[in-house]
Amino acid sequence: MTLFSFNVTIELFYLVVILIILNEAFKKIVYMNNNYILFYLLVISLLLNFIFHGLSIGTFFESLVSVSFLTLIYKILDIFKKKGIY
Repeated sequence: MTLFSFNVTIELFYLVVILIILNEAFKKIVYMNNNYILFYLLVISLLLNFIFHGLSIGTFFESLVSVSFLTLIYKILDIFKKKGIY
């Protein structure tokens, strides 16, 4: 018995690209606290997934994975910038 099944689909990568664009836009807003940007992106990811795929545990998990993937990409880019590769 499984609780839910999770398939990595192309929508996940589209969502990550949308979140990357929103992250860059949020960083340019002066009055927005940078500590809460990841929380805002999680809420936006949840809303987009729930609107297009409905309320379920699978869509909630997909939102968490997309924000985690976004965080991983930015951490890797930060490491490359510190090493002078990027």
